[in-house]
Amino acid sequence: MKFALIFDGELRSNGSPTEKWEIRKKFDPQLRELWKIHPSLNHVEHSPYRYAPKPGSGIKYAYMENHHSFNEYTTQHKLPEKHMDLCETIERGGRRFFPLVRESFALKCALKILFLRKEAPGRVYQAGDLDNRLKTLFDALGVPPMDQVCDGSIAEDPIYCLLEDDALIMHCDIETHRLLSRPEASKYEVHLVVEVDVRVTQPRAYNIPFLGD
Repeated sequence: MKFALIFDGELRSNGSPTEKWEIRKKFDPQLRELWKIHPSLNHVEHSPYRYAPKPGSGIKYAYMENHHSFNEYTTQHKLPEKHMDLCETIERGGRRFFPLVRESFALKCALKILFLRKEAPGRVYQAGDLDNRLKTLFDALGVPPMDQVCDGSIAEDPIYCLLEDDALIMHCDIETHRLLSRPEASKYEVHLVVEVDVRVTQPRAYNIPFLGD
């Protein structure tokens, strides 16, 4: 599955929790729209129960397979004691978060980033502290730790994120160019086009929708 996210604004090295939260606010509506319009994500979101049925649903499964978190060579195929929602939201600091790339679906991702900034192209690590600016970006793309939740600044619930954890980024390519628009803008101003390639690490029936475009 491939798609692109866009960010316009200030991106600083080692951004504060508040700065990361402001970046997160700009990705939330894009990811919310993606889940709304993408047929495969529609299917995943409305059919999240893979193992035991939701209590009271009356659903019985004719087909079973172990979740990828089980050791297939030592664990018998069986339903867990309670239902498993593979799209379950993650709660942090009283807020709920809804990541796309998550361990429950055995997903990771590769990123290709077009990075326009108020500096000359190249000099990726020598100028602008780009590696630490990317760390700010990756943190903002993911579910924040408990102590970085800025409650109340995003009205929507849950908050849509790209990543459950930035450890799920398996590869990243960066191309830098000078940002020519907004000539009076801060030196921290950037325009980013983040191409996301979602990859299934352990194919199962429940993550087949992520194998398409």
